[in-house]
Amino acid sequence: MLPTDRVVLVDLENVVGFRPKRRTLRTRMTALLDAAGPRHHAVAAYASLEDTDDVTASTLAALGVAPLRVTPGPDAAELALLAHARRMQADGCACFTVCSGDHAFAVLGDADASSLEVLVWQGQPVATGLAAAADHVRRLPRLAEGDVPVRPEATGNSGHLTRHRAPSRSKRQTQVPLNGLVTGFATGIGIALGARLGSLLWPGATVGERRGPR
Repeated sequence: MLPTDRVVLVDLENVVGFRPKRRTLRTRMTALLDAAGPRHHAVAAYASLEDTDDVTASTLAALGVAPLRVTPGPDAAELALLAHARRMQADGCACFTVCSGDHAFAVLGDADASSLEVLVWQGQPVATGLAAAADHVRRLPRLAEGDVPVRPEATGNSGHLTRHRAPSRSKRQTQVPLNGLVTGFATGIGIALGARLGSLLWPGATVGERRGPR
């Protein structure tokens, strides 16, 4: 059987989460699809009442995954995926990768001609009946908190040197007159002190005048 005969069935709430953020959905779905490998197509089922602003559907479509939105209810997503799988079986497809640990998918492994693979995260519970019915269970390493690692430069103590910017033109222009003002002020004080000292030594003399001996 060709690998492209494989259909990937994703129980979204079971392996991604309930109403996941776009980044989380994109990252986790990409990891699952990469692990599943070549396939005929992938479909993801999830419960939602949103009709006008379904971000999940748009994100799945961008990843090449057919979104299968169902009305919230007991096992609604699982039943929708199983109905899709039965239609594919009628078309001659009998190779399935199930991204879920739910026991409902065990029926896909009951048929003699079917091949069933279970793809879940490390540490995720898998129903005993599903594990027994599957040809094998594959576990992927769990993604880090937030799914995307924090970039080193975004941390406070990353070890990277911080490049200090040169002062802006407006600041440099402000500093130059200020330095001149300080120097002029100091010079003025010196002249005033000198004049005061001269008036004490030579009363009646003008600034810069020095009396000689009479």
